[in-house]
Amino acid sequence: MTKEDLIRGLNEDLAAELGTVIRYTYQAARCYGLLAAELRELLAKEAVDELGHAAFLMDVIQDLGGEPTTNPKRFEKPADLKGMIGLNVKMEAEDVSNYLAHARMAEQLEFPELKMKLEEMAADEAGHGRELRRLLRGL
Repeated sequence: MTKEDLIRGLNEDLAAELGTVIRYTYQAARCYGLLAAELRELLAKEAVDELGHAAFLMDVIQDLGGEPTTNPKRFEKPADLKGMIGLNVKMEAEDVSNYLAHARMAEQLEFPELKMKLEEMAADEAGHGRELRRLLRGL
């Protein structure tokens, strides 16, 4: 494994974060009715958090000598709230897995600060997933 492999992985994470910002903003705009109010508020809050992750990843990729992507990861567009939340739970779990894999790469390449930050971001995404699962259970 090389620094270039890590940069490639971080760019995948960045594309996922950019896609999540767009997905959450899109989904918040599509939320209607009483049941949607809590989801709309949660998505708006989480989109800001995901944007912070994207900014961090852009800085790290640049610092490592890479070129940060500006292409967001594509996503499905379920029409109903249950479908939206289910998609988000699935994608948050993927993000956790990817962050942990990239944290291990950072550790092997002796980037301890990056390893710890990626683990922190994985924990943050796991928390998002937990909140979304609770909402999904209530539908």
